[in-house]
Amino acid sequence: MGNSYSHWKRVSGIFGLFVGKSGAEKQAFDENGNLFIGGTQISTDAAELQAIIDSLTTVTAVSSTQKACAINGLNVVTGGAGLADATLAAPAPGAICIIRIGSLSGGSVVVTGGTNVKLSGTKVKATFDAVDEALILMYKAANTWEVVANIGGVVLA
Repeated sequence: MGNSYSHWKRVSGIFGLFVGKSGAEKQAFDENGNLFIGGTQISTDAAELQAIIDSLTTVTAVSSTQKACAINGLNVVTGGAGLADATLAAPAPGAICIIRIGSLSGGSVVVTGGTNVKLSGTKVKATFDAVDEALILMYKAANTWEVVANIGGVVLA
């Protein structure tokens, strides 16, 4: 993890396990054993956890006839000669979305966040130019995704 570390401490009055550099920690667990992802508490209810697991094993085919990317799981894009109007809706807490270009014979694939949806910071659009380019996104806040990994140089604007 490079210069990252984990530790038990009290941050802003909350005691728990935090990971990351001092001053930029992210909570992983609280003192009651509750799990956190991206600063959001994740339910420990078995049915809800199973729903998350099920959603992460979902593969959605995105193409000129199915332009909406799923907010959970893997989205494999068949880009053809280019796809300018694929979309990604707002994330739900715990959402993890992977968008990967499976095929592209020319042009680019553009994925735009839905109404008021940010893909990273103030960025609302991702442009993919090659097969196997990918973004891994996770829930950050209401209407906001966070890029976990940008594979192959996807351009965010």
